[in-house]
Amino acid sequence: MDSSADCQVILTTIGEFYRISMSDSDEKIKTSLQTILKLWPDVLHAGNTATDDELFSLNVSRAVFTQIFAITLSKEFFNKDHLLIREIFFALFSILTGYTHIFKENKSAYIESNVRLIIKMMTSVVSVVRFQHDDLTKPEEQNLLIAIREHIDSDDQRDSLSDGSISLIWNLCDKTILIPTMLKAGYGRNILQWVEQRETKFREEKIDAPIHILHNFLRHDDGIDELNRYNPLSVIEAIKFEPSVSDDDEHDLTIHLAMIRALLTDYDQIKQDAAKYTHKAINMLLQISINAAKHEKYRYNGFHVSEPLTVLVKLFHNDEILHGILNKNETKPPTTIQSIIELFTTFLSKSYPKMTGDNDVLDNYTCVVIFNLFWILSNHERYHDSLREGETLIGIVKNAVVDPQRFVDTFMPRTMKSIYESASETLKNLGIARL
Repeated sequence: MDSSADCQVILTTIGEFYRISMSDSDEKIKTSLQTILKLWPDVLHAGNTATDDELFSLNVSRAVFTQIFAITLSKEFFNKDHLLIREIFFALFSILTGYTHIFKENKSAYIESNVRLIIKMMTSVVSVVRFQHDDLTKPEEQNLLIAIREHIDSDDQRDSLSDGSISLIWNLCDKTILIPTMLKAGYGRNILQWVEQRETKFREEKIDAPIHILHNFLRHDDGIDELNRYNPLSVIEAIKFEPSVSDDDEHDLTIHLAMIRALLTDYDQIKQDAAKYTHKAINMLLQISINAAKHEKYRYNGFHVSEPLTVLVKLFHNDEILHGILNKNETKPPTTIQSIIELFTTFLSKSYPKMTGDNDVLDNYTCVVIFNLFWILSNHERYHDSLREGETLIGIVKNAVVDPQRFVDTFMPRTMKSIYESASETLKNLGIARL
């Protein structure tokens, strides 16, 4: 069969999917996407020998791919089928591994347009992929991550490929479990360079992406260790921006820079230097934590509840910060020690009984953070009565002490105590006997 015949077979196969719609069965939609994903490497290859008319038809066929992809993501079954989500993401990633050269020397508008589409698709599903520690560690996968990094490093034209790539990296590193993998691919010092060059290197809508990426890397101890080699605090201190005039603007860089600074700073420094963390920033962290904890998916404005809460727990080792924000805050509604106990006890009531390797890793980790929060509060006698009055909370804490092996989190910063440790010390501080 000649190349023209090959192309016609591909176009005929794609044509069978033009009529796929929301009204089709879940199984038909799922099978259609799986089929077209397997076909797409051939679609890319066909572009090498296609006539102008065939190339036009192949370009048009991307609309079919996009439509089926969008329909799949909008269906209720999608978010529940974690194996399918992984299958989709890794099928897309695998396609790209065959085109790493595009990130180094692009000579094909057809291939690049397909690569940009695939990057956009991967970016849209990353947040729901349940990654594992050994994901993206194969040589060809590492080579792709390296090629993307090097393209962003070298690009000074703000091209569309860099624009899509920085979004993908931003979303990938939001998965803390992948940080060691990203570090292995050479991500580290270059992130600080992106932060320094962000105003000239990136388009306006992506100008703050490097700051978010830096924050995500610092959520993992390996990221902290690597980036601390390059004096990151000096880079952060040099950032110039106009603070928001609003007291509740979660998009204000004030909040992100405060989080980065806290993650980079050790406890001794935090205890001695409350002045670097403004009341506004602490108030915003508390507000985001509250809003996210109340949301069905524990997210608010892009933050998972664990992100601001991790920083707050670290900052609460400074008594001035802890007592200051609990005694006077501008959260809506105003926050009290009682409301904090009630809110995060509710989270534990829902999430702690489900703590297994199959549960969402961030929800599991949030339980670790909350146990640490209650331990810190228990170190202060002024909060003892409120903690003791939380009967549901005390019951959960007691169970954690007698069930220390329920969950061992491999993603737990060294600054955090284990659930067993924090629960044991909380009971000890409150003078409550174990079960």
